[in-house]
Amino acid sequence: MTTKSQDTEGVTGQVAPGGATFAVGALLSTSAILTFIVGVFALAADKLVVSGPGYRYTFQITGWGWVNLLTGLVLAAVALAVFLNPVQARVGAIIATCLAIVVSFLWLPYYPPGAIVLIALDVVAICGLASWSASREA
Repeated sequence: MTTKSQDTEGVTGQVAPGGATFAVGALLSTSAILTFIVGVFALAADKLVVSGPGYRYTFQITGWGWVNLLTGLVLAAVALAVFLNPVQARVGAIIATCLAIVVSFLWLPYYPPGAIVLIALDVVAICGLASWSASREA
């Protein structure tokens, strides 16, 4: 006897998470890990990382390190929430991922390849969160 998500929904009131939910959670987890690593890198190598002349939003690199560390922790918490209860975590996940995109965009002059990868991951995660529907999970 097999149990589909619709059957589970009738018994527990929730839809069992499927492939799309897992994929979005995995994207958010990857983004969280990479953002955290960028923060650790910025804290450890603050003398090595410099921005080009004329960059208006200059902080000390240690400040950017702490911002990236905190953003990575927020993304990790949101990724865990998406794994546990994807329906209720969607709005918070979209807001946190938008915050991560802004932080990555402001980090762009310091490390362009890494920032571009993080922005791309976050955009794909937002597309997955925004277009995911519980009725399509089967």
